[in-house]
Amino acid sequence: MRKIVTIVVFATLLAGAAGLQAQEHRGPKVEISGDRFDIGKIVQGTQATHTFEVRNTGDEPLVIERVQPS
Repeated sequence: MRKIVTIVVFATLLAGAAGLQAQEHRGPKVEISGDRFDIGKIVQGTQATHTFEVRNTGDEPLVIERVQPS
């Protein structure tokens, strides 16, 4: 009897864990086209720019509070 109870409890926990994994991600999700770009060597005083496309593919607003170049 104890073995059957153990199997039922294990199967219930396993089914619950599988259900948690099947849930969709909620909230913002950022996608950046090419997260790195090497500008190479430039002459001092020359302005160099590059545009990164940032897209929110989540289901809630994405807030970008701080950006730091490296």
